[in-house]
Amino acid sequence: MIRTLEEFNRKILMYSPSEQTQLKSAIELSRKLHDGQFRDSGDPYFIHPLQVADILVDLRLDSACVTAGLLHDVLEDTPQSRADLRKEFGREVEQLVFGVTKISVVKAKNKNMQEAETIRKMLFAMVKDIRVILIKLADKLHNMRTLEFKNEARRRQIAQECLDIYAPLAGRLGISWIKDELEDLALKNLHHDTYEQIKSFVAQKREGRADFLHRVETAILEAAARDGLAVQVEARAKHFYSIYQKMRRRGKQIDEIYDMLGIRIVCGTESECYTALGLIHRLWPPIEGRFKDYIAMPKANRYQSLHTTVLGFDGKL
Repeated sequence: MIRTLEEFNRKILMYSPSEQTQLKSAIELSRKLHDGQFRDSGDPYFIHPLQVADILVDLRLDSACVTAGLLHDVLEDTPQSRADLRKEFGREVEQLVFGVTKISVVKAKNKNMQEAETIRKMLFAMVKDIRVILIKLADKLHNMRTLEFKNEARRRQIAQECLDIYAPLAGRLGISWIKDELEDLALKNLHHDTYEQIKSFVAQKREGRADFLHRVETAILEAAARDGLAVQVEARAKHFYSIYQKMRRRGKQIDEIYDMLGIRIVCGTESECYTALGLIHRLWPPIEGRFKDYIAMPKANRYQSLHTTVLGFDGKL
């Protein structure tokens, strides 16, 4: 997360001069309209739309979307009108802000109805402009990052809503890093003791894990080079919520979960993916029943890849 407005101004240098001017105008208006408003943390409220905009910049979204991120709460929380917003920033920005506001102001008599109505409105918004959903996800992500300043009941309610609606939505859009962070933050607030247990266990294993993943990455790159296959290899540990799900599904404790490491191999073509799969299975024996072909049968969000689990070095999955 950025810490100062100066950091944000440096990040938006990627936009054209005219776009930077618009973004700085949105910064000033947002700061002015939210003046005197504060977050539960005690920070000036303006910090929130600035952090939302920063997330949108990290997603490499266009200037209109980032502008709307800076202004996403002004229709709901300030006297600013849609007409004034449209006059100053144009119809595109006004429509994006209004779309986010429509999601935020959902009111219903019970939790189940509220969730269903939220989902319907979000899906409707997706048809009109997917950027509305991306702004809402950025909004939700920053709120989840600062959730500790809410009371426990409110934290649990927001975290469960995040787990039920927003994290799956990020996954459906293929934004895995937002999905993973939302899930981990939800776990932290819904099952704090389990979260801390997993966090502590993973931290203890970090040094050995880095060495192990480096060995695996080196073995794959060397084998691929021998076969004349150009690949990129990315090594990572599974995120906390993924580990938690494994513990629940298998009824095991954290020290009984062994497949906590993941390797992503990026290939140039579909056929090269299958070649790389054969290469991996030559290096390490695959585990029966743990192969999934998302190339032949893509996920609903058109995600395509091959998944396999192997018995690697030192008997690690």
